[in-house]
Amino acid sequence: MAEKITGINEGGYANNPSDKGGETFAGIARNFWPKWTGWKHIDRYKSDHKKAKESGKTKLSLAAWVNASAKVSTEPVRDLIVLFYKENFWIINKLDQINDQQLANSIYDFGVNSGKGRAVQFLEQLFGVKKDGIMDPEVIRLANNSNPEETLKKYNAAREASYRSWAVGDQAQFLKSWLSRLKPYKK
Repeated sequence: MAEKITGINEGGYANNPSDKGGETFAGIARNFWPKWTGWKHIDRYKSDHKKAKESGKTKLSLAAWVNASAKVSTEPVRDLIVLFYKENFWIINKLDQINDQQLANSIYDFGVNSGKGRAVQFLEQLFGVKKDGIMDPEVIRLANNSNPEETLKKYNAAREASYRSWAVGDQAQFLKSWLSRLKPYKK
């Protein structure tokens, strides 16, 4: 469920010079995840695009070409994306142990957007416990014993404040997109 909601925010191929993650596909930033196995497919799509452009066989932009190639490909690019997010954000943060699905989804989404450790640190801060970014049994217990609506409301308020603090200089262009990530998690 979380992957479907977050997947909408992550989009397709992009290479915005202001994005600290650099080249990105489905929200997976090459600067932060250079060893993701899907990059070999993306690189091949880019190479195919270059050849098609040079031979006059396409007028598609690089982003449109890569996105279209990924959709029609028989390669497991979609499976690699789902596995990447499940392993690196859902499982590692033990979100299956959080009773409230909306809270788990919001933690997941924030982890994807800002880092898995930071997502947990925000929860730890809400509960006033050690901020080490590790979803340990104490944090899980506190989350599960809290009022889920209140916890989610406070968690999302902390996310929003963080997004607003990041929107400085060339990063301001991303604020609207960051804030839109909160909409699915408001009760």
